[in-house]
Parts: sequence; structure tokens; C-alpha cells
Amino acid sequence: MPIESQRPLVSFLLVAYNQECFIREAVEGALAQTYTPLEIILSDDSSSDRTFEIMQEIAAAYNGPHRLILNRNPTNTGLAGNMNRGWELSSGDFVVIQAGDDVSVPERTTRLVDQWLRTGKRKDLILSYFEEIDELSQPTGFIKKEVLFVPDRNMPVTAWSSGATGACTGYSRKLYEKFGPLDAKILSEDWVFSFRAWVAGGLELIPEPLLKHRKVASSISQMTRNVSRINQRQSRYAWRKKVAAGALGIAEEWLKAWRLGMWREDHKTEHALRQLVELRQAQYDAFGAPALRLPKAVYQVLKRGGLRLAAGTFVRHVMRIY
Repeated sequence: MPIESQRPLVSFLLVAYNQECFIREAVEGALAQTYTPLEIILSDDSSSDRTFEIMQEIAAAYNGPHRLILNRNPTNTGLAGNMNRGWELSSGDFVVIQAGDDVSVPERTTRLVDQWLRTGKRKDLILSYFEEIDELSQPTGFIKKEVLFVPDRNMPVTAWSSGATGACTGYSRKLYEKFGPLDAKILSEDWVFSFRAWVAGGLELIPEPLLKHRKVASSISQMTRNVSRINQRQSRYAWRKKVAAGALGIAEEWLKAWRLGMWREDHKTEHALRQLVELRQAQYDAFGAPALRLPKAVYQVLKRGGLRLAAGTFVRHVMRIY
């Protein structure tokens, strides 16, 4: 445990949506956290199942040391919107994130905060490995260690990737205060928060599993990875459009973060990021474009992203192979 004088107030933000089968175990893991002082925010994104009711039941019966904040969004806002609302409700100097189908080990918050304090609070993102569990909460035997990657500045911006697996992260409050709420289009917050931390204070990895991450077919990552397996063509189209919107949102967030980050005087990279935004805007605009405008949309992608991306746009939107 950190010594008393070093113990900042920490927030534990659990975001959930339609996870009634897993939410009880997730909330119980949050309540079992050993760190104090801790406030726990349970934020439900207007679930259509019993997720929120189960949250209410557990909160009503809780008499432990942590402060509980229970929230239900009146309408479904998506992952980014639900996370933004959780940040608004939080007041901790450090915020630990968890999804409604994952389970934190009791020492998770303590270990993340201890590591953050060891950096002198300079690092804005602290994360750990995770242990994978199945839908029955049984370990699969897999421990994810490749949870952190940041852009290589020697590579073209179009080849950049940035990620700190959102399931096992914690963030300094100043990261959110500096860069603001997430773009509502974003499907995966880790591609944004990791980039923000990279251009600001930096990231730190704890090489041990502090979270049990559940592998479920309905997760955003699994649906994106397996979109071609969605049976209905209309549903595949809708999901690909949502993914394209999310990719545009990520590029816009990267550009905004770059302009506020430590390398903001690098105007060449800023220009490349603007071009990335334009490319992803062109890719998104192809969705729903009238037939007569599709050749122009393909040309815009060709001009900004090259032949391979233009060919993919042609196949998807002109030949309508979704």
C-alpha cells in the first residue's frame, strides 16, 4: 500500500451495457478492491436487460469502505459516451477502467496506483497484462502480454497504430482534463487514450495479470474482427459503417492530441495526420453515397490512400460486396 500521505483519491469506473450474465461478478470484483480512498462508479448505458437492476441490488446491499456512485444513462450513448459520463461523475486523481464483463483482482487498483506514484505521477497511463477467461469464468490458459504499442515515428502516419488494451488500464486525471471527452463515434477508447498518453506524459506497463478479461463473441473487438461472419448483408454493412466512423474519430482525436502534445512543433507530422483525417473521411463518405457519386468517392480515397485502399473502396461500395 502507498503510505498515507501519498494516497490520492482514486476512481474505479465500471462501464456496462447488456451484460446481465457477467455484471454481478464484475461489480463484486470492483467492490473487493483493496485500495483506499476509492470511489466506485457503476455506469450503465441504458441496458435493455437486467444489467442495471443487478447493479442496483448489489449497491443497495453494500456496506464496505468505498464510496459508490450509481448511474444509468437515459439513452444508449455508446462506449465513448458512457465512458465520458463516467469521467464526468468521477473526482479521483487517477481513474481505473473496467468493462462490465471483466473481473479485477482485489489488488489491481493498488498495484496500478503504486506504479503511477513511483513515476512521480508523470506517466499518464498505467496498464498490466490480463488473464483470459471464457463465458463461464473459466481460465483459457492464455495470458495477454502484448497489451501496449505506440506509433513508430520513423513510419508513415498511415502505418501508425496505437493501443493500450483498454480492459486493463488506468489513467491520470490530467490526461482527460488536457484532451477532453472522447469523440462519440469511437468504438475503442484505447486507441485514443494510448495516443494521448504517448504525446503527453508517457505510458507504463506492469508485467503481471491484474485483470480477468472475458472473451465473448458479442464484444466490440470480436465483432470487428469477425465482421465477415455476420450473416445478414445489411447488418455487415451497418457494422462496417460504424467501424469506418470510429476510425475517422480516432484520426480526428490523434490530430487534436498531436496539436496539444510534446511534439506539436513537428508540423510535417501534423500535416500527415490531417491527410489521415481526410482519407478516413473519404472512406466514410463512400457509405451511402449515391451511385453517381461513388466514382468520385473512390478517387478521393485513391488520391489520399493509394491503389490498395481505393480498390477496397471500389469492391465494397461500387460492386457492393460488404
